[in-house]
Amino acid sequence: MDKKYSIGLDIGTSSIGFVGVDENGWPLNIKGKRAIGAHLFREGEAAAETRGFRTTRRRYNRRKWRLRLLREIFDEPISRVDPTFFARMKESSVSPKDPNYDGLAKEILIPRDKDGKILYPTIYHLRHALMYEDHQFDIREIYLAIHHIVKYRGHFLLDGAAKNFESSNLDLKSDIHEINAILVGIFGNEQVQFNDQYVEKLKEVLLDSTQSRSDRQKAAAKLLLPTNDLDKDTTKILKTVSTEITKAITGLKAKFFVITGNDIAKDQQKDWTFSIDTLDEKMSVIEPSFSEKNFSLITILQKLYSSVTLAGIVPNGLSLSEAMIQKYDRHASDLVLLKKYWDTKPKVKHQLQNTYAEYIEIHQVVDEFYSDLSKLIKNDDDTLAQEIKSKITIGNFLPKQRTTENGVIPYQLQQRELDTIIKNQQEYYPWLAEENPVADHQIAFPYKLDELVGFRIPYYVGPMIAKEDTSNSKNSKFAWMIRKQSGEVTPWNFDEKIDRTASATAFIDRMTTTDTYLIGEDVLPKQSLIYQRFEVLNELNKISIDGQPITRKQKQSVYTHVFEKKKTVQVKDVQNFWLAQERL
Repeated sequence: MDKKYSIGLDIGTSSIGFVGVDENGWPLNIKGKRAIGAHLFREGEAAAETRGFRTTRRRYNRRKWRLRLLREIFDEPISRVDPTFFARMKESSVSPKDPNYDGLAKEILIPRDKDGKILYPTIYHLRHALMYEDHQFDIREIYLAIHHIVKYRGHFLLDGAAKNFESSNLDLKSDIHEINAILVGIFGNEQVQFNDQYVEKLKEVLLDSTQSRSDRQKAAAKLLLPTNDLDKDTTKILKTVSTEITKAITGLKAKFFVITGNDIAKDQQKDWTFSIDTLDEKMSVIEPSFSEKNFSLITILQKLYSSVTLAGIVPNGLSLSEAMIQKYDRHASDLVLLKKYWDTKPKVKHQLQNTYAEYIEIHQVVDEFYSDLSKLIKNDDDTLAQEIKSKITIGNFLPKQRTTENGVIPYQLQQRELDTIIKNQQEYYPWLAEENPVADHQIAFPYKLDELVGFRIPYYVGPMIAKEDTSNSKNSKFAWMIRKQSGEVTPWNFDEKIDRTASATAFIDRMTTTDTYLIGEDVLPKQSLIYQRFEVLNELNKISIDGQPITRKQKQSVYTHVFEKKKTVQVKDVQNFWLAQERL
C-alpha cells in the first residue's frame, strides 16, 4: 500500500484478533473486504499427560526387554523337554472372548498331578513350593515362577540389600525430623513441629491391622501433637496438618493443599483432595503449584505410606509368598461365610452373588465392593452380618492377591524369593546359580538372574536408543543416549556399551535453556550445586547480628560448618553454631 497504515493485534491463548487501520484509525478495505478478523486455534496444553503415556509405554517396553532376556536364558533347557512351551505361553494370553480361544494353551501351562488336579492354586503357592520343598522341580515350573518375579519386580523407593530387608522397618524418628524441618519452612513458624516422643507407640498404631484406617489415623494424629502449650494459631495449624498428614500415610483421602500450605481456591480444592496412591494421576494438576519443599514433603509421605501399607501386606517374619497364601486362605474362609449368609437371605441372595461376581470377574476396586456389599447388609443385625461388617470395617474381608496396593512391594522382597529358589534348585540346575558378570554388583546381586530384578536403567540415559541411530525424527526428539560400543545392551554389559557420564551430560544439556538477560549464556539448573550454593549464600546475606550484617568471613564459615554438614538446616542450627563460636 502507498499510504501509511497500522496493524492492531489482540493475542489470546486460543485466538489472535487483528485489524488494519489508516492514519485516522478507520479500518482499511482490502480487495473489497474489511481488514478485520480473528484466527482461532487450539489452546496450548501442558505436556504432562502425553509425557505420562510415553513414560508408561517406555516402562512396558523395558519389562518386555527383561522378560525376553529371561526367556533367552531358559530357552535351551526348556526346549529340550517341551519345544512348544513358549508358543503355548504366548497364546495363553488370548482373551476367552476371542473367537480363536479354546482354553487349551492356558490349561497345558498349569502344573497338575497324575490325576489332573491343579498342584498350585496360585503362582505364589508355586513360588513357595520352589523355595522350601526339597526335590527337583520341572524346569517349566521354575521358569513360570521366575517369570512372575521378574515381571512384577517391585519398586526401588526403599534402600537396603535384599538379604537384610525387613518389611516393617519404619524409621519414624528421622522422618518426623525431616517433616518438621520442611513444615517450618512452609509455614514460616518455628513452633510448627510434630512431637517425636512417642515414635514407638506411633509405629504400633500405624501397623495395627486389627483397627480400621480411620481409627489408626485419629490415634496417630493425636500422638503427633506437641504436649506443650502453644498459641492459638500454631495449635490450629498443627491439628489440621497432623490430621491430613496421617490421612495420607494411612491411605485415606487427604487435603494436600493443607499439607503443602498452598492457598487454593474453593472450587479447586476437590482436585487437591485424594488418597496418596493416586498421586501420579493427580500430579499434572497440582505440580505447577508445588515448591521444592512441597516435593520433599510429599516424597517422605509416599515413603511412609508405602512402608505402612507394605507391613500390612507382608507382616514381619513372613515371605511375600507366605503372606499372599494367607490372603488366599482368608478369602476362601470369608467366601464360606458369605455363602452361608446369602443362603439364609433368599431375597438378596442374587444381588449378593452378582456383587461378588463383579468383584472377582470384573476386577472391581475393593472399596467399591465393600460399599455395594455394605448397602445390602446394613439393615441386618444377625450374627453373620455383624461378622461381615466387622471384617469390612478393618478392610480385611475377602482380600485379593492382586490389588493396586501391591505397588508398594519393593524389589528386595522379590529378589529374596528369587535367590531362595535358586539356592533350592541349583543342585539340579547348576546354571541357575551362574555368578553375576557385573563384579561391582555381586554383593547385592550375587546371581546373573538377580540383575533382571535389581538392574535399573538410569533416568538420565533415557530411551535405549542412540540419537545418531534414529532415522525417524519423531523418535529422535526424545533420545539422547551416548554409546561407547555398538551392539545389544543388556543389564550385564550396560557400562561397557553405554557412556553414563556423557549421557547424563546430554540429559542436562537438552533441558538447559539460555539466559533471558545474558543472551547466549546457558542457564544453570536449579538443582545444580553451584546454583544451590548461590541460593544459600544469598539467604545468608539477610542475616544480621545485633543489627549489623554478617561479614563475608562469617557467611563462609556458617556455610562450610553448618550447611555443608547437615541435610536440613533450621534457624536454631545457625544460632547454635554462632553461640558455640562465641564461647570459643
